[in-house]
Parts: sequence; C-alpha cells; structure tokens
Amino acid sequence: MMRTLKLFFCLFLAISFNSNAQETDFTSEVATYLESNGTLNQYEFAYDELLKMLGKQYPKSESTANGWEFLESNKEKAVAEIKKELVPIYQQNFERSEIKEMTTFYRSPTGKQLTIDRSKMSAIQKEELNAFYNSDLGKKILAKQPILAKEVSAASESWSRDLYETALSLLKE
Repeated sequence: MMRTLKLFFCLFLAISFNSNAQETDFTSEVATYLESNGTLNQYEFAYDELLKMLGKQYPKSESTANGWEFLESNKEKAVAEIKKELVPIYQQNFERSEIKEMTTFYRSPTGKQLTIDRSKMSAIQKEELNAFYNSDLGKKILAKQPILAKEVSAASESWSRDLYETALSLLKE
C-alpha cells in the first residue's frame, strides 16, 4: 500500500512538472509569431545591410576571403541567435494563447498587409486592425509596448554589437 502511494505520488509529480513545463515553454509558438509579424525579416535585412556597409570598408580580397565566406554563410545562424534572445521576452509578457492569437492575426490578409506595407491597407483592413488593437489582447500589447521596446532594444543592441565586433575581427587585415 505504502509503495503504491509513493509510486502514485512520484507519478503525480512527474506529470505536474511536465505539464507546467509545457505551459511555460512555448518557444516554437513565439518563434512562429516572430516569423509571422516580420520581426525576423527585419533582422535578416539588418544583417544584409551590415554586410553592405562592411563591403565598402573591407572589400573582398585574398586576406578577407575567409571572413567574407563566414559572414555570407552565417546569416541564418545569426538570426537564430537573436530569435533565441527575443523568445523569452515574449514568453515573459504574453501567455501561449495570446501568442497564438497574435500569430493568427499576422497570418491573416490584414496582418500580412500590415507587415508588407501599412499605407496600402484597405478600409476594411484598417477596421480589422483597429478592432484587433481595441480588443483586450490589443490593449495588452499596447500597454506592454514600453517594456517590450526596452527589452527588445537591449537584445538587439547586444546582438548587433556582437555581430559587428565579430565581423570586424574577421575582416581586418
């Protein structure tokens, strides 16, 4: 009887910890959201722009060839690194269900148009955008903007500084 009770207790704890981990770790959902809302595209663009800038300062040559080869093949890894930094920020500020709802919005025609070119949104899309931001979740997003801006900015600055320093170390002759 006592052994059965201990087994039951251990099993209960294991299930509890597992379900709790599933509740707090929704990394893939946040990653999907960051892809859907255009955030990761912005970092890919920033990476490309850095390479353009560095190309003017450090043109490809025999002495910089290895550095350029590394940088040109490293964009996916660099973007994955910033994604890894951003995910916990969103996990701390939003619930899994909210992230899913935000992703659904950004995957809609209105959300897609918002990320492509806000100025070309139709009247209906503008109404849908307003409805989204007037919802409870939209109000929460707006309320969280100062916190998100500060935390995302810090992560972005660190990422870009590290990237720049790495690039310089690879390209300096």
